This record gives sequence, structure tokens and C-alpha cells, in this order.
Amino acid sequence: MSFLPIPQPISSSAPATSRLRKVFLRTDGLRSGWRFLLFVLLFAVFQMAIQELIRLEPALHRISQENQRGVITASYNLLFESAGLAAVFLATLIMARIEHRTVGAFGIPLQHAFGRLFWQGAIWGLVAESFVMLAMSLLHGFSFGSLAVSGVAIVKYAALWAAGDVLVGAFEESLFRGYAQFALADGIGFWPAAFVLSAVFGLTHLGNPNEGWVGASFVMLFGLFACFTLRRTGTLWFAIGMHGAFDYAEDFIYSVPDSGIRATGHLLNSGFHGPRWLTGGAVGPEGSVLTFGVLLFSFVLFGWLYPAKKPDTTDEPGPRLPLPRPPFTSLM
Repeated sequence: MSFLPIPQPISSSAPATSRLRKVFLRTDGLRSGWRFLLFVLLFAVFQMAIQELIRLEPALHRISQENQRGVITASYNLLFESAGLAAVFLATLIMARIEHRTVGAFGIPLQHAFGRLFWQGAIWGLVAESFVMLAMSLLHGFSFGSLAVSGVAIVKYAALWAAGDVLVGAFEESLFRGYAQFALADGIGFWPAAFVLSAVFGLTHLGNPNEGWVGASFVMLFGLFACFTLRRTGTLWFAIGMHGAFDYAEDFIYSVPDSGIRATGHLLNSGFHGPRWLTGGAVGPEGSVLTFGVLLFSFVLFGWLYPAKKPDTTDEPGPRLPLPRPPFTSLM
């Protein structure tokens, strides 16, 4: 006499758990899309917390109120950019700990801070913006005017805007081309990630007074160029130097609108006189056809001066290459 095996009830929990794991995890850890979202969430939380601390401190709160529509002070710029950089650094540091990496793995090697690549980028930014303004002047679209400040005030504002604009470069490059670029590139590839984040970078500038689609398009193109420098050098320091110097030339030296915003304590009583396609109008030089031309030429020139490096190059960090994966990282 024999007996047939009694059918056992099939558990639905195992397949459901398996499907849920596939949404969030792969065999080697958390998917890159979720890591990117976690970074964004951490940044937002830290930024709100820091802003609340600023609100509670009377002296800092007064500075935070100095921003008027379309006009910012040097002290406001320093406070706002410092707060943003602190938030993005804390978020990046936590993600580095989760992934068992250093912050430098995300394009910000601290041992190269303000080193050769930074100063090369700073010179590049100053020369590029100076070429634009000189060409605009020769085409009768811009006049330098007279000095707006003098004596000790020149030194004071030159230093304040230099420090503030370096913070602008460090904050925005770290936010859009640091960990965010690393995580997305891990899932969809370097250039698709660069395009997405550069587009977001441009769109965020539409919130500036007087900014428009032309200016936002330039910001997006600038983001792609910054990604190109990251790809070729392996770090963000060239982009940080160029970004800071580009803004410094607009905010202080040539005293023109920067993405639709004017700075107080600038050097010159300068002015625009030509058509908007030439000067950029209220947007500033970022809306000028000249600036687009200079940036497009920069792609060609930078690609020639900074050829792609081989993985075994040791004098400077090479192009960002896949690293041995820690337990919590994965491809999307």
C-alpha cells in the first residue's frame, strides 16, 4: 500500500520578498537610484536644519534677510553658500561612510584642494569671461564706466567676493557633479547622468530674478563642460576654480548681472548698451551669444590641452573609473 504525498500550501511571502528585494537591492547592494535619492534627502534635511539654525541666531538671521529681489550682498553670499556647502558635504560624508569610500572618490579629493588644477581652472574662468567682456566692449555693447568703490573698500570687497564665489563653485559643483553624478553614472552611465543633472542645474537657475531660458541653457551647457573637466581630470577642482572665477569676474570685476542677479560692493559702474543677443540684458553675459561661443570653444581647447589619461597615471587622479565595489554599492 502506498500513499501520495500531501500537497503543501505554497507560501506567497517568499516571491513577494524576492520581488521587493529586487526593487531596492542587487546581489552587491543598494541600487544606484536609491542611493541617489538618499543623498538628495540627506542634503534637503541638512539644508533645512542649517537654515533653521541661522534663523535662530539673530546676527546670522539679519544677514539672511539682506537678499533683495535681484540684488545680493557679499555677506549674504558668504552665508548662503557656506550653508549649502556644509549641507552637501555632510550628505556626501554619510554616503561615503555607507559605501565604505572616501569623499575623494566622488571627485573631491581633499588632498588636492586649491592645488594646481584649481588655479588652472580659476585662470581659465577669468580669461574666458574677460574675453567675452572685451569683445562685447569692442562691439559697443558694454562700457566699463568708472570705479564704484575705492581705497580700502576695493580690497575689502575683492576679498569678500573672492571667498564667496569660491564657495559658490564648491557648493554647486559638489552638489551637481559630486556624489549625485557618481551615483547616477553608476546606474545609467556617465554622460546620461551628466545630461540629466546639468539640465536640473539649469532649471534651478530659473528661480533667479531676471533669469530666462537662454541663461538657463547656458548654465546647463556650463554643467556639461564641468562634467567634461571631471571626466578628463578625475576631480572637480578645475571646475570649482573655473566656476568661482567666472562668477567673480561677473559679480565684482566687471560688475554685471550673474544669472540675473547683481552684486553690491562691485568694482565698476559698468553698463550694457547693445542688443540683448550681444549683452544678455538683465540675465547678464550668460545670455550673450559671445559667452556661448567661448564655452563651446572651451570644449575643443580643453579636450586638446587635457587629453584622456590612462588608468595607471599617477601624477594626477585619472578619469573616474569603476572601483572595487563595497558591500552597499551596486549598479542600477
